[in-house]
Amino acid sequence: MKQLLLSYTQFNIWANQQMIDVLLKLSDEQLDTTIIGSFESIRKTVYHIWSAENIWNQRLALAENPIFGKMNFEGTFKEASELWLQESVQLNAFALKQNSEDAFLHEFIYIDFKKNHHKNTVWQTIQHVCNHSTFHRGQIVNYLRFAGIIKIPPTDYIHWCSTVDKK
Repeated sequence: MKQLLLSYTQFNIWANQQMIDVLLKLSDEQLDTTIIGSFESIRKTVYHIWSAENIWNQRLALAENPIFGKMNFEGTFKEASELWLQESVQLNAFALKQNSEDAFLHEFIYIDFKKNHHKNTVWQTIQHVCNHSTFHRGQIVNYLRFAGIIKIPPTDYIHWCSTVDKK
């Protein structure tokens, strides 16, 4: 299980970096153009992915009162992108430091922002974070196409598996 989850977290870092490389070439206007989708713009979609990875990292670290506040970030988009990638690296580091398969079976309880209690295993959470990021990266690809951007690298897991040296 550990190797599979590490594969997902390493893929997540790579895919996020592929997307960031494209996004950093966009103007603020392109990043902030209103679009129909889960979020109002490319920038807000990126900030959502970053926020989600951050909150799940906090929950995996068993933070009692995680802080969810990246959507109102006031720094540059480049700074936000670097911080987003750091969250992805942190998720991978968390998976890497688990010293047994049983660690991934550990159940933890957290409270969502609507004050609902939930219980999940570590492995479910890691898989969810990676899937969530993949889903929203897919939305960003569509947003980029609507913006006329045609040079978008593939970010499919199978592409990563066949092209990235993971020794």
